Amino acid sequence: MLTLAPVAGLAANVFAQIACARILRRLGLSIVAGALCGLLVTALCTALDSTSAGIALAADWAVAILTYFALAFGYWAFLNLNITSLRIRILREILQSSGGVSRDELTARYSADEFLRRRLERLETGRQMSCRDGRWRLESRTLLVLARTMEALRALVLPASAR
Repeated sequence: MLTLAPVAGLAANVFAQIACARILRRLGLSIVAGALCGLLVTALCTALDSTSAGIALAADWAVAILTYFALAFGYWAFLNLNITSLRIRILREILQSSGGVSRDELTARYSADEFLRRRLERLETGRQMSCRDGRWRLESRTLLVLARTMEALRALVLPASAR
């Protein structure tokens, strides 16, 4: 039971986060609520199985709680991956430029038109889509399955306001 305590905590974290996202419709609050719920489940499972005493008891608790925090951090990173990757990309561009980057330059690079152009270019290069007679056509059914799967996961995990 002690070995599974952090895993049970992670499962509780995920389910509580999804439920809170649906009920509260606030992503940040649902992430915190899920993490606290998972921590509680980890602590309860650890308490139910703690038969050690002294240093061994402290070690059991430390391992269970730290393992849960590591798993919860991975889940949090998964939820924030898209936003974080964009921030890192902007920071890299600023670091690589010798004289800095103006707001107008960043706005031009990260406009909706520029995002669309880059994504379409990647999809075309990857032979997932093609443009014929000015119309985009799907070339890979794998992309469609992946898109629908991600859409279903987002609908399940994120509140409507965060999508």
